[in-house]
Amino acid sequence: MSRLITNSIRSTSASADAITFDGSGNATFPANATCSGTATGFGGGKILQVVEATSNTTVTTSGGTEVDLLTISITPSSSSNKVLISCNFVGQCVNNTNAYAWIRVYRGTASGTKVINLGEGQLAANYNYVCMSGQKLDSPNTSSAQTYTMTLARLSGGTNTVSSDGNDYYLHAMEVGA
Repeated sequence: MSRLITNSIRSTSASADAITFDGSGNATFPANATCSGTATGFGGGKILQVVEATSNTTVTTSGGTEVDLLTISITPSSSSNKVLISCNFVGQCVNNTNAYAWIRVYRGTASGTKVINLGEGQLAANYNYVCMSGQKLDSPNTSSAQTYTMTLARLSGGTNTVSSDGNDYYLHAMEVGA
């Protein structure tokens, strides 16, 4: 067995050390270090892919029925990876009546696993805007395609309407490496 013991490495054509080691053996690389191939052994938490859906289409609901706003699909590369779900919604109450708005994100359809549940209190005036946003790290435990559905519900009074005057609402899914 051979062993090289050093505290730095420098190319013969360089004027400074390219890699240095501290007393514990931790390596420091220069800011312009390059790596060819796939980096491994750096632990989890890497964002592996991002899927996004956005809209500013007006959607109206006038009952407890949930209305689908956006649907996205993501296929995790490993069953041990997680999916970070992020959503944002801008809506308004119309008809000068009170209402309670709910935004939910499900894995699958509206009858699937609830991932995010956002509720907004009373919207009391005509064209009273509300903004709801949330994030959740989901563990689907599969490498099969996963669908996420964002829904809008009005639970009482008035009508909740998604603003169509340039206020986008969105749903993101990001695969996070284990």
